[in-house]
Amino acid sequence: MSEEEDWTAADDVVEEVREVRRRLWERFDNDPAKYGAYLRELSAQLLREGWVEAPPREPRQGKSAA
Repeated sequence: MSEEEDWTAADDVVEEVREVRRRLWERFDNDPAKYGAYLRELSAQLLREGWVEAPPREPRQGKSAA
């Protein structure tokens, strides 16, 4: 494969990623809050269905008594 073919293939991949991103943002009306809400719900659904496991959490540090 020539160097020019490598760049053409890379350009095709980059354009495909950009197209998927455009469609994704259109789906959520270009609103990051809507996209974030979707991702949180998807994450919760995957946890409920057992597709992923929640990472262990560190205990919260409470306010120190003064």
